[in-house]
Amino acid sequence: MSSLSKCFEAVHNWFSLNGLSLNPSKSEAIVIGTGARQRSEGVLPVIDLGDTKIQPSSCVKSLGVIIDDTLSFDAHVNNVCKAAFFHMRALRHIRKRVPETVAMTIASSMVGARIDYCNAVLLGTSKSNIQKLQRVQNSLARIVTGSKRSEPISPVLARLHWLKIAERVKYKVALITFKVVTTHKPSYLHDIIQFHKPARQLRSSVRLNRLSEIGSNTVFAERAFSYAAPKLWNSLPSDLTDDLSSINTFRRKLKTHLYRQAFSQ
Repeated sequence: MSSLSKCFEAVHNWFSLNGLSLNPSKSEAIVIGTGARQRSEGVLPVIDLGDTKIQPSSCVKSLGVIIDDTLSFDAHVNNVCKAAFFHMRALRHIRKRVPETVAMTIASSMVGARIDYCNAVLLGTSKSNIQKLQRVQNSLARIVTGSKRSEPISPVLARLHWLKIAERVKYKVALITFKVVTTHKPSYLHDIIQFHKPARQLRSSVRLNRLSEIGSNTVFAERAFSYAAPKLWNSLPSDLTDDLSSINTFRRKLKTHLYRQAFSQ
């Protein structure tokens, strides 16, 4: 753990050189790694940076997203579900007094926006987390449409044109990838992906705008943008990725593709 202490010491020195200081009440520290790595490394002691003492935490919040030390996002999903059910109870009380179109607008703005916020980080998360969020969306759809719990939920979601949770996550990652590929921004994402350049012309190389896929030795690493984004991008139909001229066209085709995937059964 000495290397970590040196890392935090370097951060402290940078703050000092730039005339800044850490606020102990607002400073947090977290060490991220697999469960096995966390157990082997042990517990990080209190970090002493001059007059500032920082107690390491298992979870920190950044821009509204709760990040845990194994990137499972269990705490974040639980927090989203808790907030969503709070607003859903309020919507249920007024549902009979508003038309379905108004209920859909309220549901999308108060609950749907929370489900979609930064949901790209959930790509590769556990099935349990996806199922928790899916139950939230199912309950929201039943409140909006007034359908019974005994009725199948897929036709209800299809009628509302709501993509399921897994497809919503894929939609967000694919859209981010499109923006990175076409605008080269943000640079920290553009620098870690590149177009595939075949060593020789093959029949499979006729497809345009393929991205290079990198290898990974662990499931943990497969959730990185550098691995997950090219893999998802290359799995999309060629008519989506061949034309990069219009983001609106890409959005429309992408949602249609994911909608068919979700509701074709």
